[in-house]
Amino acid sequence: MLSKSTTIAAWAMMCLLAVLPVAAEPAPAVLTVGEAVAAALRNNLSLKSTELTVVAKKRARDFSFNKLYPTISTSATALRMNNATPELLGDKYGTSLGTYDYTVNSATYYVGISPYDLALGLTIQEVFSPSYLLTMNQTALDYQSSDLERAKAEKQMKAAVKETFYQLLVQKEAIALTKARLDNASEQMRLAKVSYDLGQRSELDYMNTEANVEGLIPELRSMETARRTALAQFQQMLGLDDRPDMELSGSLDDEKIASEDDVKLEGQRFDLLASELSVKNLESALKLQDSSLLPNIVLQYKADPTLNDPSWNNLFNTGSGSLSSWQQSSGAISLSLSWDLSQFLPGSDYYLQRQHLREQLDLAKESERQARSSATRDEADQLQGIKDELAKIKNLRVAADAEKRAYELTNAIYKAGSGRYLDLQSAEIGWQSSQIQLLTSRLDLLKLLYDFEAKYQG
Repeated sequence: MLSKSTTIAAWAMMCLLAVLPVAAEPAPAVLTVGEAVAAALRNNLSLKSTELTVVAKKRARDFSFNKLYPTISTSATALRMNNATPELLGDKYGTSLGTYDYTVNSATYYVGISPYDLALGLTIQEVFSPSYLLTMNQTALDYQSSDLERAKAEKQMKAAVKETFYQLLVQKEAIALTKARLDNASEQMRLAKVSYDLGQRSELDYMNTEANVEGLIPELRSMETARRTALAQFQQMLGLDDRPDMELSGSLDDEKIASEDDVKLEGQRFDLLASELSVKNLESALKLQDSSLLPNIVLQYKADPTLNDPSWNNLFNTGSGSLSSWQQSSGAISLSLSWDLSQFLPGSDYYLQRQHLREQLDLAKESERQARSSATRDEADQLQGIKDELAKIKNLRVAADAEKRAYELTNAIYKAGSGRYLDLQSAEIGWQSSQIQLLTSRLDLLKLLYDFEAKYQG
């Protein structure tokens, strides 16, 4: 089990991987939402880490059949005996031993063997286990799980990029509205100064226009600073170089959502697919555990030829019987049955592990059932949320048009000299606020849509 400090360190590393790119690439002068998504999928380090995991799991799946290969091992041993034992040759060799040392004892001949041996070893073993095919299936399920996680991470990254992209567009629109308001306020201050100098406006009226201008300047600077920071973070998310002058090309009208019927969802939900795979993994693990009760059949070929008095001449001395320098050169074949019967004992590790897997499987099945029920409710709630946001946007459009008309009428009255500047300022603020509310609501609609789509495969 991981320690608390190790778990925290791993969590911190995953958070870091989610925002850091592998290597920044030059940022373009103009970026569309499609190009932003492509850059994130190409450069984001978290996705690359997930991809490496998928590749490793796929490689393990593709070569899982290697468990059916036999194991082959070789060895070589040099040996010196402290006291070599003479070898009995027998009557049939007579006195034809040549330069070999031998003694005569009632017509039985002996030859002294060398204390030096060179032993070679070759072992080929094939184990026939019922668990092999189950292990291969488990490897395939592991790959499916990792591939599902990759697809989910990619969909979530796409949603995050799109949301941030359009958030930056809304910030740009808000800045443009504030700039227009500042320009208008500056013009109002200029006209108020002229009227004040001519005695047509009071000093208080002029001071109000000046205060309005001075209040808008820091507000605008704060909005511009916030957008520059957000843009830099967005570029970092995409793995692009920092480029403050980069422009985003697009508008909130890129996504045509007129009603909840326009929401098109394809594929299954990631949470349901993950629940299904969790059940399959545990079922496979349970079968694998049960397979350990069955015996294994072991087919083995083993040879350990030994060369006495290793030399170039003796290396090729392969005569028959005791005159051959090589011993045990033919090897042996064995067929054995290996069966671990300790697992049948009460309280064995097998029973404990099987009971744990059984409980996990029951919990996973209950979790899958609840996930399906929750998914049905979540889908209905999110579709209702989209429907409510569309209705809200419709109302905000009407309100924005009314605020615009109120500002135009107030401005006409003010220019005619019959209205107060404070009334004009209030009408202008109301119009701008209604526009920003409309933009924000349209952005909220896109967020609902992207979050909804990120839950589905395909």
